[in-house]
Amino acid sequence: MEKRHLPALYDFRFFLMFLCISISFFLASGVASAQNTNAPISEAPYIYLDRETYKAKWVRNNEMRSAESLTAEFLSMEFGLGVGPEEFQKNRNLKPDFYQRYQNVSQIAVISDIHGQFPLMVILLKNHKIIDDNLNWNFGKGHLIINGDILGRGDMVTEILWLAYKLENQAEKAGGKLHYILGNHELMVQTNDFRYLNEKYVCAAAIMQIKTADLYADNSVLGNWLRKRPAIIKIDSLLITHAGISPQLVQMKLKAQKVNKLFYEKILNPKYTRNNKLTDFLNGRNGPVWYRGYFNANEVATAALDEILDHFESSKIIVGHTSLEAVTAMFGGRVIAVDSSIKTGRNGEILIIENGETFRGMMDGSRLKL
Repeated sequence: MEKRHLPALYDFRFFLMFLCISISFFLASGVASAQNTNAPISEAPYIYLDRETYKAKWVRNNEMRSAESLTAEFLSMEFGLGVGPEEFQKNRNLKPDFYQRYQNVSQIAVISDIHGQFPLMVILLKNHKIIDDNLNWNFGKGHLIINGDILGRGDMVTEILWLAYKLENQAEKAGGKLHYILGNHELMVQTNDFRYLNEKYVCAAAIMQIKTADLYADNSVLGNWLRKRPAIIKIDSLLITHAGISPQLVQMKLKAQKVNKLFYEKILNPKYTRNNKLTDFLNGRNGPVWYRGYFNANEVATAALDEILDHFESSKIIVGHTSLEAVTAMFGGRVIAVDSSIKTGRNGEILIIENGETFRGMMDGSRLKL
């Protein structure tokens, strides 16, 4: 039986490789722009818990590599991760904090909708002294918020995820905090919607002989970590969510703690059967990862915004999701939009809040008062 199955398995793998090579050629031809290169695929590691040990798979020049019984030293030397099995297990055992409220934070930076643009992210964080030249935490007790959408579109998603994972651990040790908030692209990938996932990752999964969905499965380090991301956080009087809070969400009297709990326990739970009015609402156009009402004329009146902020006992709301040319203050500064079109790979900004004052953080490290 084995001999009869081997040719079929070989043919299937050959087909996948042929498909990936064809996609690379198609993209390189200029017909599509998501990954304009004909270079062989190389992809950073995907690390999985197998019983009680961690194993890794990665791609180098279109070939799968693997390693077992991982150590922090190996992962540092091979990939420069800066984290290892000790951090993996600690984060896996960590129960999500649905409350997500933080007080007395004097330094805040917010970056949003990075979409795999690793070099731009690094330039912004380095030039604003949030990370050092070795990509380590340099923000002391400050809080860095990645306001959703690391995933999707670009081809350096995994590098950003591992950097954020490392910085989260380093920030904790320094008395600071990295918050990575759930965006619609994280939600899509976690619920097996791969429409905006760069073709590179589909090919990498095929080379590693796994399904695309397995890249972020719950037994993977990154998949388990992604599933624990909150949808809404509050820092002092700032309300922060990826897309926005709709008047409809307030009318349902939903609080942040309840919303975060529903996303973790139901919407992002691979065992959950989706057909529920409340979770469908949260996962829909008026939910906190999809809403665009602040940017549509006449959809949100000043009175409605007052009700939203009062409901969450906040003075401002910070959102991403809707791309603008710059970090932008709206509604008299009560809404700050931070999606500055980093996804294009050409330019970008970061929001800086220092002792209550707000600034546009520019690529060269300068600031403009917002």
